[in-house]
Amino acid sequence: MESWWEKMKVKNKAYIRRLAKSILNANKSRRNILLLAIALTSILFTSLFSVALGLGKSMETQTMKTVGTISHGSFKDISDEDIEILTQDKDIKDFSVREKVGILDDEKVMAELSYMDKKGFEWSLIEKVKGKFPEKENQVFIDIATAKKLGYKGEIGEEIEVPFKIEKAYTGEIIEKKSDKFIISGTFQNPIDSNVGVGQIYLSKAYVDKLSIPKNNSDLGVMLNNSFKIGDKLLKIAERNGYKVVDEPGNLSDKEIRIGVNFAYILSGDSSFDFKTFLPFLAFLILVIVAGYLIINNIFKISVNEDIKLLGLLKTIGMTKPQIKRLIHLESLAVALPSIIIGDIIGISIGKIILNKIFASNEMLTDVKLSLTVMVLIILFSTAFTLLTVFLSVMRPARYAAKVSPIDASRYNEIEIKKKYKSENISLGKLARRQVFSNKFRFTSIILSMSLSAVILNSVLTYTGNIDLEKGISDIIVTDYNIASPKYFRYMYSGSEDGINEKYIGEIENHKGFKSGGALYSYGYEYTYPDIKIEDNKVAPILFGIDDYLINKYKITDGDFDKDKWQTGNYVIIGEKIRNDSDYKIGDNIKINVNNKIKEVQVMGKVEHNFSNGLRYFPVVKEDKNNELSPTLGLEYIYMNPNEYKELIGDKSIMSYGFDVEDSENENFDKLLKSFENNPDFSYDSRDLQIKSFKDFKNLIEFVGYSLSIVLFLISVLNFINIIATEILRNMVNLSILEAIGMTKQNIKKYLIKKNLIYSISSLVFSFIVMLLVNKFILIDFMAETKWTSYKFVIMPLIIVNLVNIIIGIIFTGRFYEKHSQNSLVDRIRSLE
Repeated sequence: MESWWEKMKVKNKAYIRRLAKSILNANKSRRNILLLAIALTSILFTSLFSVALGLGKSMETQTMKTVGTISHGSFKDISDEDIEILTQDKDIKDFSVREKVGILDDEKVMAELSYMDKKGFEWSLIEKVKGKFPEKENQVFIDIATAKKLGYKGEIGEEIEVPFKIEKAYTGEIIEKKSDKFIISGTFQNPIDSNVGVGQIYLSKAYVDKLSIPKNNSDLGVMLNNSFKIGDKLLKIAERNGYKVVDEPGNLSDKEIRIGVNFAYILSGDSSFDFKTFLPFLAFLILVIVAGYLIINNIFKISVNEDIKLLGLLKTIGMTKPQIKRLIHLESLAVALPSIIIGDIIGISIGKIILNKIFASNEMLTDVKLSLTVMVLIILFSTAFTLLTVFLSVMRPARYAAKVSPIDASRYNEIEIKKKYKSENISLGKLARRQVFSNKFRFTSIILSMSLSAVILNSVLTYTGNIDLEKGISDIIVTDYNIASPKYFRYMYSGSEDGINEKYIGEIENHKGFKSGGALYSYGYEYTYPDIKIEDNKVAPILFGIDDYLINKYKITDGDFDKDKWQTGNYVIIGEKIRNDSDYKIGDNIKINVNNKIKEVQVMGKVEHNFSNGLRYFPVVKEDKNNELSPTLGLEYIYMNPNEYKELIGDKSIMSYGFDVEDSENENFDKLLKSFENNPDFSYDSRDLQIKSFKDFKNLIEFVGYSLSIVLFLISVLNFINIIATEILRNMVNLSILEAIGMTKQNIKKYLIKKNLIYSISSLVFSFIVMLLVNKFILIDFMAETKWTSYKFVIMPLIIVNLVNIIIGIIFTGRFYEKHSQNSLVDRIRSLE
């Protein structure tokens, strides 16, 4: 039997849609203000997501250049049988195979020989490709730099002799020495920022199959469903197929395997993503949502108040509370959809302009175009956030409209006299104050919506205006020049083989204009825990030898440097990435154990550990180096006297050498070091190069900041225009009554201007208070983390925004009121009915 509820249901959805459209069209000024407010919110979201996703994709691509591939990850040290098993796994969507052969048998030229399939070449980010990949047995595909270092032109069809050693992958064990002649079938160039610091020579499958290659000499590059937590997925694939994942390369037993994660992917799980760094961006996004909410909410509240009598009449003829809510939501949806479409188009255009400018002015980022997939993601994110903002904004007005009774609605009057005023003198200023503060909730929401835009703008300009050049380069280089092997600057320094040749240091020290310098010694990855450990503390020590010339270049964050004590070799300096992240304090004794040779030292002082005095990468040391799942140990960076370091470690490798020169000789030293760069084992950095690079970075940050600030400034200004317009439209009947009882239009304009001045001044005061809180709880900590900013309080943007609001309040108010008071006084008052 049909229930009473089913009997009472009326198919009126189409009617409600038509009614919502009619209500919107009945007040075109209010509708247009809503369209503008939602469109502005959509523009801001779309432009923000465009820039964020564009920069994210660019940084991913740039990092992929250093890695050398776009594959999600790889399985290493595997055989053909392993490849056959693993490639059948359901989670592997595509794969490529690289078979390692060995290295070039040449003392002066470093190059690897291997076979790579077509898919591997597609995934590799090589540049300036000429010719084709090797197919015939006697063909090679070689990077142009290696060909020229070997004394050849590197032309297609050129005959080239290649002497090489067949090696067991990752161990360096030589299996056989060979030399053959090949024809160059193609050439390429590695990206200048690639981590592939050695040359690459690719052989054909036909040739490699004839060689005596060790069984487990292959790597399998894979593409998964997505790039989220790549390491976990690779681990599950390995375990699902009966493999044990280990960390140490070479000499693996059956069913042991290594994995590699492409950390270029931001969500890979191996990238250095820090949620604390993300927090300010999340706070920024929330502020934008709140600002948009307040703008749209204000307008919808006014809309509901204006239509409250109509809604009451609709209730008297049977419209239910859910239907009233649906009517309000349909109104919001009707204006939101076209606004979002317009906002998406304009926002993506603004985002593209900003990105093009960023990529054109900064060499550190790869110029990437927004693909269709990325643009769809941007539109989806922006639409979702804008609709969420609109939905949240409409909830309260819709609930209020549904709750009010038909009787209350019919006699509704928004302005209530809550108390009698004793003063008999009514001035325009008093009238404006009474009107503004008559509804404290609306006053608060208007002030909030005006203030938040100004606070966001001020925050962006506070950050961009406080970028410190000297602070920015201090953790990269502390001397005029720094020399090292190419691998060091590519974050791949592994040990003695990558040390700088002392002949370069000798030539530099004998060159005219040299002042002084110092060396930084490191064994890299040649030793690790537990070969090197600290007695009575389960941490992984990273030891360095450092000359006192370099120590004097660093700021001692705790303790003092005593040169005489330092020369004894019984004292060390602790390096900290973050203040107080070391287990040791000044005066503590440390027993360093290197292969059971123990040296007891005392902590003299502490410095900040960074790129200028470290490995330029952060080692991950496991308690059990053969177990990927074992706990990761904390790191202790320990700087020792060079003589004591060499005796303890038994290694004299100089990782880098920093030196200063006479200012007048900078140009001559640039020429000298550039001449050394022709050698494959030499590279250098300089203070001037870093200053140029950091200025480019500063310009990039400022451009993005200023671009967003302009958008925010326009939103702030247009928001205030919206407020003025909606306030005038809301009070048009009351203003007409004031005119009817003798107030001139000029006085009404003054009254409206004074109202807007109250809003502007209140907004300035509130913005200042909020800005102090944002600075204290967000900006100061964030800017301290970024390393290249020095916090200074900025207030001028807040003042400028509010000055503009005051000017708008004077100019726009009069003109808008003039335009909407052209009808006769009788017609305007009649609208009260």
